[in-house]
Amino acid sequence: MRVTFSAAAVHGALALFFLASPGMAHTLENSQVRVRFDDRGGMTELVDKRSDATRNLISKPRAGVWKLIFQKGMSLENVINPDGQETRVEPFGSGLRIVASKLRFRNEILNIGLEIQVRLTGDEVRWSATIDNRSDVTVSEFFFPQIGGIDRLDSTGRDDLLWPSGSGIRIRNVKETMRARVDALAPIERPVNGVADQRIEAPYPGGATMSWYEFTNGRRGVYFASYDPEFLTGTLRVSRKFSEGGSLVFEFVKFPYVRPGETWRSAEYVTRPHPGGWHESAQRYRAWANSWFQQQTRPEWVKRFKGMLLVILRQQYGDVMWHYDDIPWLYEEAKKSGVDTVALFGWTEAGHDNQYPIYKPDPAMGGEPALRKALADVSRRGGHTLLYLQGHLMDATTDWYKERGHAFAATNMWGSPYFEQWNKGYESSLLRQYTHKLFATVCTLDDEWSNLMVKEGKEKLGYGATALIYDQCGGSSYLCYNVPQVKPSQAFVMSRVKLLRTLREKLKPVAPDFGFMVEYNTDVYAQWVDFIHGAGQGNFLSDVSYPALFRYTFPEIIMTARQQAVRLEARHVNYTFTYGLRYEMESRYRADMETLRTGDAAELSEYMRQTSALRDRYWDILGSGRFLDDQGLKNGNSAITAALYEGGGRHAVTVWNDTKSPQALDISLPGKNLKEAAGVRGVYPQVPRMLAPQEVAVLVFE
Repeated sequence: MRVTFSAAAVHGALALFFLASPGMAHTLENSQVRVRFDDRGGMTELVDKRSDATRNLISKPRAGVWKLIFQKGMSLENVINPDGQETRVEPFGSGLRIVASKLRFRNEILNIGLEIQVRLTGDEVRWSATIDNRSDVTVSEFFFPQIGGIDRLDSTGRDDLLWPSGSGIRIRNVKETMRARVDALAPIERPVNGVADQRIEAPYPGGATMSWYEFTNGRRGVYFASYDPEFLTGTLRVSRKFSEGGSLVFEFVKFPYVRPGETWRSAEYVTRPHPGGWHESAQRYRAWANSWFQQQTRPEWVKRFKGMLLVILRQQYGDVMWHYDDIPWLYEEAKKSGVDTVALFGWTEAGHDNQYPIYKPDPAMGGEPALRKALADVSRRGGHTLLYLQGHLMDATTDWYKERGHAFAATNMWGSPYFEQWNKGYESSLLRQYTHKLFATVCTLDDEWSNLMVKEGKEKLGYGATALIYDQCGGSSYLCYNVPQVKPSQAFVMSRVKLLRTLREKLKPVAPDFGFMVEYNTDVYAQWVDFIHGAGQGNFLSDVSYPALFRYTFPEIIMTARQQAVRLEARHVNYTFTYGLRYEMESRYRADMETLRTGDAAELSEYMRQTSALRDRYWDILGSGRFLDDQGLKNGNSAITAALYEGGGRHAVTVWNDTKSPQALDISLPGKNLKEAAGVRGVYPQVPRMLAPQEVAVLVFE
């Protein structure tokens, strides 16, 4: 690797200590990557030399690679931009550093030092920053590194964004998509000089399930990652800057809360321009995650978990839809769809989403004896039952909350609790519009909350349940100002990890084979649990779903594909089957109950059972094996969705025709021989040449 300075007068000892002159450029370069900065630290060039050594991805250079926001007194948003700062760029070991000894804010100079270090490691640009706050303000936000503006990866201009929402989404042709608001992905910012910039952003950990994303067109791409072992709360962000010509800016935001007299050193960030697809990027992130991710040992039955029927017994608004003695019947209905677990929500006297953390068996549903009997009955039949607990929310109307729970409530910078409102009204306009239940969110390092959750868990396992779900505990993201011993951006993650670790450590000795489930999948939290009640984009079928992103990065994580329906259409079933997610159907309202009672649309359940049986036939590969997406596959028909699995010394490919017309099947695995092909009706006498619309099959290679 070489470090160069384009001004001819800078050489020898002068290169070790210099002040940049106007027009000077500073270059880091090796055989794979070239990156260049101007004399103020603005990034002017990013080149993937392996794809095209002449193509600079930076089409509209920006003034710098950072932005900083500080707070002072009641003024909470004071923005410092890199333009207009007294900055120097100088060599630092084999890299560069961009240094500002003090920062200018409007008409004053703040005694805040900023140093950015940049180096090349193979094909990766590695970044870190240090903020030395010698002023009387608090540095609350740091946007870094800001990479852009980028128009396109190559001349085609149709580039996608792979984004870690849920199991993953793909925003096709992202630059053009961000011309107008699309769902919640690109909220429009307040116009600047009459031009509205747009952004896609998600907090991590929580809203974003991993701390990396990819800009790609399949032929080449750029990998963006934050390698922060402390999981300081922040944001992943992509902006289209119409105020700067309409190019894209890729960035991360952290909330370091650098107080007066403190120095903060960031963890490392990675920018990697590269040829080819995104899978090596996932491998890079996972290689870093291996330094902290440790999947815990699961019970054998969870390893073979096929899916679940989620049933709300009593609604939030008081309607009792099922009684405890219905639970064995519900398990038999679940079996008809090929799943082995009944998840019991709203099983308490207060109903679903009501009175948390108070969980009492309901006399109207049969009382505790009937509940115990029903759970035992399902176990005798070889099935599994899951009881619902809420580890994230507290009902703000309860006496318990008013007397004690308020001490555990996460609060914002104004001292107000973060409230969430959940409403389960179905047909009632009154309930839907005016009667929302108010919940406070939990953020505490106090043992009392964790111990309460352990106590509740032990009691519910004592009823005979084989699994517990602590709802919403696999995600969410807040800054907590009610935990004074740590920074607001550390408190929530520390609180959540402590809760999950405590639950595992104290409940597993009591019931080693119980299944520990949470809702939402976030990498830092997922390692502590056995399986996940999937939620968010990518965990259900939509136009942007791209579950391979998370499945390929963390293939050992078991999670359901969420669909709020008691009968699943074939397309959703095929999606779940193809990508190795576990089935989930949900009976939430009285209409769902009536569908189950009458047997309406039972053919959908039968098809789901058939696909579950097909997966079970090859469970050693599809259930216990490793998801490899399409890596190594030869697929001669892009209309066929195909995913490769490896397990038991064999490979299998799930294939799915997600079109409205028959499609030719042209799949091969170099170096392997096709031994068998099977569909929902059994093994094919010979490999089919065509797949019908919404047909799935499995091809086995040895």
